Amino acid sequence: MKMKSLTHIHNRGSVLLVTLVTAAVLGITLASYLTLVSAQSKSVARSKHWNQSLVIAESGVEDALQMVNKFVGTPLLTTWITTHSADNWSKSGNVYTRTGYLDATRTTYYTVSVSNQNTTLNNLVTIRSTGYMPLPAGVASGTTLTRTVVVQAQIDTIFNVAMAALGTIDLNGNGIATDSFDSGDTNYSHNGYYTNTPSKRKAGGDVATNNSITNSIISVGNANIAGHLITGPYGTYAIGPNGSVGDVPWVDAGTKGIKPGYAKNDMNVVFDPVILPSTLWLPTGSAGNPQGGSGTVIVNGISTDYSHVFTIPGDYTVSDNLSIYVGTNVNVRLKVTFNGTYSPSAIYVAGTGANAGTMSAYLTGTGATLNTAHKTQSGKAANMAFYGLPSMIDLKYAGNGEFTGVIYAPDAVFTLNGGGSSTLDFIGSSVTKTVKMNGHYHFHYDENLKKNGPNDGYKAIAWKEL
Repeated sequence: MKMKSLTHIHNRGSVLLVTLVTAAVLGITLASYLTLVSAQSKSVARSKHWNQSLVIAESGVEDALQMVNKFVGTPLLTTWITTHSADNWSKSGNVYTRTGYLDATRTTYYTVSVSNQNTTLNNLVTIRSTGYMPLPAGVASGTTLTRTVVVQAQIDTIFNVAMAALGTIDLNGNGIATDSFDSGDTNYSHNGYYTNTPSKRKAGGDVATNNSITNSIISVGNANIAGHLITGPYGTYAIGPNGSVGDVPWVDAGTKGIKPGYAKNDMNVVFDPVILPSTLWLPTGSAGNPQGGSGTVIVNGISTDYSHVFTIPGDYTVSDNLSIYVGTNVNVRLKVTFNGTYSPSAIYVAGTGANAGTMSAYLTGTGATLNTAHKTQSGKAANMAFYGLPSMIDLKYAGNGEFTGVIYAPDAVFTLNGGGSSTLDFIGSSVTKTVKMNGHYHFHYDENLKKNGPNDGYKAIAWKEL
C-alpha cells in the first residue's frame, strides 16, 4: 500500500491558511479604505457646504449694505427707514430684518438684521447675517449647516479732518491755528455757528496727509493745532520751536511741542477722483428762466446784486464768473464751465435750520479762486460744497474774512494767501493734492460733517465670523 506524505499535506494546508489570512487582510483593508473614502467624501461635502453657508451669509451682508446705501446722500437715510417694507424688510424697534431665499425649495437662505444705535440709522450700524445650507442626502440628510457674520458699517464721510492732502501740507505763515466745533450740537456751537468760547471748542482740527506735514515757520513759529498731525506710514512732520499740537487745554495754555498721542502715522487713503453727475444740466441766465438772471437780493438787510439767482431746485450750468445767490429751501447742483480761472465775486447760500438752501458746484476748468464772500447763512459748511474735477489743478483761496464751505479737489494744488485778524477764517474742511499757506489762517473744522456731510455711503469697518 502506498502512503501519502504528511509533509506534503501540511504544506498545502499552510498555503490555504496563508491565502485565507491574506484575503481576510485584504478584505479588511479594502473595507477600511472604502470606509475612509466614504468618511472623507462626507467630510469634503460637509466642508464644501460649510464654506458655502459662509458665502450665503455674506450675501445677506451685501443685501444689507445695498439697502442702507440705497439713498446715499439723503441725510440720516430717513427715506430708507420709512420705505423698508417695500424692500421686504421688517422693523422692530431699531432692528430691521429680512430673509432671502436662494432656491425654489426655500431650504438655502439667509437671515440678516441691521441694527443701529439710535432711531435715525445715521452713522454706525451693525449687520448680522446667518447663512443656512442643507447637507445633501447621503451625507447627513436633514442637517442644515449655518455660518454667521457680524459686520459693523459706518458712513464713509468725505470730510473727516480739517485739512487733508495727498502730498505735502506746508503751514507757512504767522498765527496759523486749527480747532473744531459741531454745528449740530449746541454744546459745541453757538446756535450752530462757530464760537471762540473755550468750552465750546473741540480738538478736532486734524491735519492729515499721506506724505508729510511741515510747519515752516516765518519769524516766530506759533502754529496752534488743536487736533492731531496724521501722516502716512512713511510720512514725516516737523514743528517749529513755538508750535503747539494737542487738545484744547494744551494749546490754549501755550504748551510747546506735541502732546503725547497727538501725532500719528497711520494715514493710508485713496482720494477718489470727482465724477461729474450724469444729469440734464439746465442753462442759467436765459430769458424767461426763473432760476437764473440778474437780480438784487436782500442778504441780512443788505442789498446785493447777484447775476445768478436760484429760487427753484435743479441742476444748472454756470459759464461765467458772476455772483451766485441760492435761495431759502433751494437745493442746486451747478456745473461750472469757464476759460481760465473761475473767480466769482460772491456766492451766498441762504436759509437757516430746516429752511437752509444747499449748493454743490462742480468745477470743470483748470483753476479757481475762492474768497471770503463765499459763505452760508446757516453757518453750516456742508451747505456749500466745491468739487474739482481731475482737470482742476490750481485752487486758490484769498481773503481777509470768513469762508464757510467744503472743498474736495484731490488733483489741485491748494494755495491760501492773505488772512486777517479775525478768528473766523475758514470754517469747514478741505481735501486737495497739496496745501501751501502764506498768511494768517484759522481753520475751524465742523464735526457735523462726519454725521451729515457729503459721503460715499456705508462701508464695512469691522468683520467677524462666528
